[in-house]
Parts: sequence; C-alpha cells; structure tokens
Amino acid sequence: MNNPFLFGKTVTGSSFINRTRELEYLSETLTRGQNVIIFSPRRYGKTSLIKRVLERLKEHRVLTFYFDLYRITTLEQFYQYYSSSILASLQSPYEKIFSLVRTLIPSLRPKLVFADPGSPSIEIELNLDILKKNSTLKEIFDFIEKYCVLKKRKACVVFDEFQEIISIENGNLLEREMRSSFQHHQHVSYAFLGSKYHLMNDLFTDKSRPFYNFGSHYELTEIGLEDWTYYIKEQFKKGGYTLTGDACKRMLSYTKGHPYYTQLFGSEVWELYHKIKKINENDIDLALIQVLRKESHAFVEFWDSLSNPERKFISALSTSQDNEIFSNEFITVNRLGALSSVQRTVAKLVKQGLLIKKSSRYEITDPLFLQWVKQDL
Repeated sequence: MNNPFLFGKTVTGSSFINRTRELEYLSETLTRGQNVIIFSPRRYGKTSLIKRVLERLKEHRVLTFYFDLYRITTLEQFYQYYSSSILASLQSPYEKIFSLVRTLIPSLRPKLVFADPGSPSIEIELNLDILKKNSTLKEIFDFIEKYCVLKKRKACVVFDEFQEIISIENGNLLEREMRSSFQHHQHVSYAFLGSKYHLMNDLFTDKSRPFYNFGSHYELTEIGLEDWTYYIKEQFKKGGYTLTGDACKRMLSYTKGHPYYTQLFGSEVWELYHKIKKINENDIDLALIQVLRKESHAFVEFWDSLSNPERKFISALSTSQDNEIFSNEFITVNRLGALSSVQRTVAKLVKQGLLIKKSSRYEITDPLFLQWVKQDL
C-alpha cells in the first residue's frame, strides 16, 4: 500500500477527511445564489473544500468557475486570466465561443493560439486603455450572468486568495467594477476565499470598501481531533501498522488538527517506520524532530524576518501557560517592555497571520512553527 497521507496539493477522494457540515452548508448556500466569504489560516484545506463543493454543484447542473488570484499582479494580467479561463471552461466548439464573445463582449476580440501542436487555446488580447473603458469591464464581468440567462443555467464563481486584489496594480478599480456588476447578478453566486484575516476583514467589513456586506462570513476551523484520530488509525491499520498506546494522540498534540501538518506528520511517520510497522509515543517524538528538521529552512527564514520584540513575544507565548498576554505579570516576567509596545507587536503578528484571536485567547496559527520555537529555546 502506498503512503496515503497527502499534503501540499488539492486533496480528493478518500483522502478528503470529513468536512461534512461545511460541505452541506456551502453547497446549499451557493446553490441558493447566496454569496459567501470563506476565511481560514493558510493550509487549512480551503481549496480542497471549495473544489469538492464545486463538484457537488456540477452534479446539479450548476456551471462552475475557479480563479486563483495568488500570482496576479496587474489589471491586464487579471483580465487576461479571468476572461481566457471563462472561455476555456465553456467546453464549446470554438466557433460558438467566438460567436458568444461577439454577442456578449463585443469590445473584445478572442484569438486561437497554438502553443502545442494539436492543442489550441483561446486568448484575449487586452491593454490598460481598453480595460479603463467602463463598458469593457462591465461586459467582461457580466459575461457569466448573461451566459446563464442564455442557457437557462445557474453558476458559481470562486475567487481563491481574494485578499491579493489589494496588491494588484489598479486593484481599487477592479474592486469597484466587480462589485458594480456582481451585485446585479441573479443567476450567479460568488465565493471569496482568503487566508489573511485582516485583509479579508478590511475588504468585506469596511463600509468604505466596494465589497462591504457582500455575503455571509464563514470561518473554516481545524478538522476535529476525533475525525483525525479515526482517519489516522484507519490508514495505518490498512498499511499493516500498529499504533500502540497514545501514539495517535501524541501526534495530534503536536499538529493540533492542522490539515496540512497532520498529513505531513502522518506521511513522515509512515516512511520512517515502514519496516518496523509498530509505533509508540517515543517514535512520534522522533518523527517530530525529523519533521521540524525538514521544515526548518522555512521556519528560519520566517524567524529572520521578525523584529526582536516579535521574537521575544512569540518565545514568551510558546512557553507560557497563561494567555493573559496584556497582563502586567506576563509582560514583566517575559521582559516585553511597555504595554503599548506589546499591543503594537501583537497587532503586527495578527496582520502577518501568525497570530489569531479565538474568543479571548491569542494562538500561534502554525502549530509546527510553535514546536520549532519550543525546541530551539
């Protein structure tokens, strides 16, 4: 049996763990035509989840479109990617697609490009002067809605890493035009995914921003430890492994149910002990050392990017049993300086996505970075 623990890629099939409640809610909400804003820290499985949702919607004849904004830097690049991806998703003969574009987006001129022999693709040439004409922007953003009306279908459009729109050159124009068109669409629902909470919060809760109150907010949390326990034990059992004592519990105490790191840790344990196939708590501790060693380059790079006050605060939080981070005792014992300085440090770490506030507690979002900090103290 091959190693069943997958990480660093979109998870499908039997490797997709639980998320039943999330699948039901998002599928139902988007099918109804409601817009959703989905937030979670990085590597929580947002992309795997939403692609699973899109598969469900397809079963009900809903047209689906997925766009990842992570590497988009300019307005022209966005529209090139957006428009070409839509046309490629239609899966219609090229003659029909060209006819549709002439009808629904008359200001654009698509062309066939033969990048690979026998594999033509459609591209649309755009420049900033064309894009700054409001009629062109509106035509592009209204295309899916008009297509749905024409075909008597519904559609769902997903924007992954949507907070990156803030960094796109002329992104403010993009925001305004998207909202101006999307708010009138009756046949299309929109899902906006993001991993930087403060940026997503600014986009959708700031009254001065175009996307203020554009949809319901949905926070994706960790997968439950019970679900992970069942999955981990089943996978090792199928592979002929024996987990003794609290080996599984020990593993989850390190990963905190973080989807990416739990899969990564499971994969490392599988490879380390594929000959012995008998694993106890001590073996898990040894596996942790191996995992941290492999991840250390990224952790060191991130640590080097932090200021000294940020490092001191993270070190203090990683070893403290008390989460009253603004208390006089916490600040004094850990020599963190003035309260105002600690408040600024916390605000910066939240903005960077390393800290998250849950109820009244602040937590480090990366559980293995937390273990790395502890090991290095």
